[in-house]
This record gives sequence, C-alpha cells and structure tokens, in this order.
Amino acid sequence: MLSADKALPLSAGIYSAAKRLSPVWIIFLLFCQGAFSTARAEKKFMIVIIDGARYTETFGDPNHTYIPNMWSLGSQGTYLSQFFNDSLTYTSRAIPALWCGAWTEVRDTLYNGNNTLYAVKPTIFEYYRGQKNVPPEDCFYVLKYINSLWLPSFHPDYGPPTWPRFHSVGSTDADVANETQWVMNTFHPNFLWVYLADVDGAGHSGVWSDYVAAIQSADSIVGVLWNALQADPFYQDSTYLFVTNDHGRHDDQHGGFSGHGDGCEGCRHIMFLALGPQIRPNYVSSQYRRTPDMAVTASALLDLNPEYATGEIMTEMLRLTGIDDRADQAPARSFTLKQNYPNPFNPNTTIEFTLQKPGFVSLTVYDLYGKEVAQLAADKLSAGAHRYQWNAQGMASGVYYFRLESAGRVQTRKALLLK
Repeated sequence: MLSADKALPLSAGIYSAAKRLSPVWIIFLLFCQGAFSTARAEKKFMIVIIDGARYTETFGDPNHTYIPNMWSLGSQGTYLSQFFNDSLTYTSRAIPALWCGAWTEVRDTLYNGNNTLYAVKPTIFEYYRGQKNVPPEDCFYVLKYINSLWLPSFHPDYGPPTWPRFHSVGSTDADVANETQWVMNTFHPNFLWVYLADVDGAGHSGVWSDYVAAIQSADSIVGVLWNALQADPFYQDSTYLFVTNDHGRHDDQHGGFSGHGDGCEGCRHIMFLALGPQIRPNYVSSQYRRTPDMAVTASALLDLNPEYATGEIMTEMLRLTGIDDRADQAPARSFTLKQNYPNPFNPNTTIEFTLQKPGFVSLTVYDLYGKEVAQLAADKLSAGAHRYQWNAQGMASGVYYFRLESAGRVQTRKALLLK
C-alpha cells in the first residue's frame, strides 16, 4: 500500500500492491508509465458528471438536439455508444461506483453532526492524493451546496487524509460552473471532479421542457469548461475531460422520463465523452463498457494504481502508440461493419462502416425472416469511414439485420427494435 506521507513512482506503487493486482494490470500500468509519462504538472484531469441524463436525449439522439456542444467536441475525442450502468440505477449507489471504479457498499454515518453515507472502497480522489502525495488544493470536488455531503471512504489505507477538497457552493448548475472556473483560476488544481445536479431534478419534476432545458444548460457548461481549460496555459492541450452520468431515466415503456431506478434500457444506457492528449480523436466506440470502467481508465491516464477497483481500462479509446495520429487520418485499412448504436433502438439508429478501398457499396436492412425492409446505401463510395442512419418508424418491434456488401465481401450485424 502506498503511504500517504511519501510519494512513490508508479512502478513502486504497483509492486507494493502486486499481490492485489493481476499480471495484466501490472503490465498495462507499466506500459502507461512509458506511454503517458510526462511531468506531474502535465497530468491534469476534469471529470464532469451530469446527473440523470437519458441517453436518448444525449448521444443517442441522431439530431443531437440538446447537446450541440458535446457533439461538436466529439470530433476532437471519443464517445462510447454502449456505456451502461450495469447495477443500481440511482444516484446514491452509482456515484460511489463512479468514484471507486467498483460497485461498492455504502454505509450510514454521522459526520460533523450530519447524517450521511460513505463509500466502503477507496475512491479515485484517495488514490490520487495518497499515491501522488499532493495537498487537498490539488484535488477538488465542486458541486452545489449540500449540508450532508456523501463521503469517500474511511479505508485504513487511505481515508480522510486523502479526501479531496470539497467546494460545495450555490444552488444551480450555473453556480457550479462559475465556482469551477473560480477554483481553476485561484488554485489551478490538477484534478477536478464537477457534479451537475439540475438535469435529474428537472426530470423528476415531470416537466419535459424543464428536463431538456437542463440538458441544454449542462451541455453549454461542458463547452464553457472545455474552452476555459484550453484558454488557460496551465491546462491548455494537457488536460483530459471525461463527461458521463450516473444513470438514465425510464424509457417510455417503463414509466417515462420523470423517474429512474430499474433495469430498463432508459435507466441503464448512459453517455460517455472523453477528450485529451491520449484520447483517440473523432472516434466512436461500440464496445460494451460499464460504470466502474470510468475511474479505472482515468486512473491509468493519471498513472495511479486503483488497487481495490474492479473496472477495466477502456483501451480502445486510447492512443497507445505514436502511430495512432497517422492512423486516424489515414484511409481505413479494413472492411468493417460496426455494431449499430443505440442498440436496442427506437426508432432511430446509426450504422457505421469502413471501406478498405473505394467501390460500389450496398447497405441493406432485412427482417428476421430475410425480407428486405430498407436500402440505406447503393452507391459508389470512397475509402474510409461512413455513417448512415435508419428510421424504423412504422416497423414492428423485433430483430433486424444490417448487411454490408462491397467488392465481394459481406458483413452482417443484428439489431433489436424495441417499441
């Protein structure tokens, strides 16, 4: 275990906890130390949580109606089309999972005269401060005013000496945005966690216009914060930004947008956007990922050892070699039909594919019985990446197949329409 009063290099941290780590973790973290190694001052991170935004109103909306800023930022980074809360879809359990990189027990406690909860497993804040031996001013948690804040862990290896500095001020997301910029300008912390609560509150109100307006406001805040990071020489071009949420909201078949807390697609499917120096640009990953993977991936980028976490590093969105920049700009080197997203869907879904060389392309949709129901593409296309959308309005719920054919090569993907 890393001592809170002694800074150790990554390799020492790994070996001190080697009994708790798999060989894969050790190898990957050692690789990260070389691939991402820069001075500590260059290891900067901001994580923004938008509480309760449903995927269908964020990256699952093919028109991106409520998230124009984040959609635009997506061209500079990666977003995940298959990121899910795979356990408990309410805030008091999902936020600790995001903190800890694991689904953790939470326990009641009385702290400073207030009844509250704390996480049993250590959090990314504790790994950051404990392993890097930095003061609280280098690790901030910014949120609106709450008199009984949920707490990180009291784990004997970490605990209160390694908690972040809480900056709990204001009552709205706009206040939180202003306070975040004040913290940035005043302290220049290397690690910031920003929590936006208004979307969930507006959703619970049952007023659709308030709910989508809160998403638009959160989207604007993400744009403002990213611009602020790039305008400050301390953060410019050296800061990672992760934007995600804790849970979604019921889909229309399971109670609608005003509530959440079950296992329906609306509650489980959540957004994830990543930007930063080692994040692949203009990339969409359709690999299935889950809530604990966020903190574990952030830890890898920060050269931390999240020794009690259970999530996985989302390696598919990371540029792990010096050739990735060239690869992102080069023509596609393979013939690939990606999994559509969202999936399941209703009624719109996006289909992406890459072509190794230019040629005539056919992209066709079939139903479960092999009957052609839509022709999405029948044209000569250039080499590289292509994207099409299918609106299944009027089609029956069930399984459909997307078939891509070009130059004698064929690939097929299965999709599920749920109404």
